[in-house]
Amino acid sequence: MFKIYLASSNPHKAVEIGEFLKEIAEVLIHPEYEPPLEEGESFRENAIIKAKALSELIPQELVLGEDSGLVVPFLGGAPGVKSHRFSALGTDLSNIEKLLSALKPASGKDRRAYFVSYGVLMRGGKILWEGEGRVEGEITLQSIGEGGFGYDPIFFYPPLGKTFAQLTKEEKNRVSHRGRMLSLLKEFLTKTGG
Repeated sequence: MFKIYLASSNPHKAVEIGEFLKEIAEVLIHPEYEPPLEEGESFRENAIIKAKALSELIPQELVLGEDSGLVVPFLGGAPGVKSHRFSALGTDLSNIEKLLSALKPASGKDRRAYFVSYGVLMRGGKILWEGEGRVEGEITLQSIGEGGFGYDPIFFYPPLGKTFAQLTKEEKNRVSHRGRMLSLLKEFLTKTGG
């Protein structure tokens, strides 16, 4: 059983990732971890920044840095790496409102979007594994569904005919960008022993 420290101060993210990796790893948050400024130009850069900060604190442990967000080609890739702080308030509701407003001039085909999750596994500041999960969908005209968080209520996933906010936790884990990234990580840990 692996012990992996998540480069995050978000307990919900730790629970979600821990649930996904529960057969092979215990996922923990280090109490002294202070999230660094995410100034990277890409999800990969931000994941490395987070992992490196935690790896310096506990160099002997496995650490996982992860960065994720929503990319809308019609908006030139926005909100992208600024997904969590897209609007001035930076709340889920204000981010959604700003995105829907920015997409008002978009036609149907211009509402395409995809979620990205980039993960980096490190020990002692050295990258042992990195990988990306991605899921394609489209932005709805309004929020639909009660579940999930972030942009889930406006991200429609055509293969299931629902927004991410309408999916069960199991359905979302199976198809989400983070679930896809974690599947690759799980495969790596299972094959190599970390």
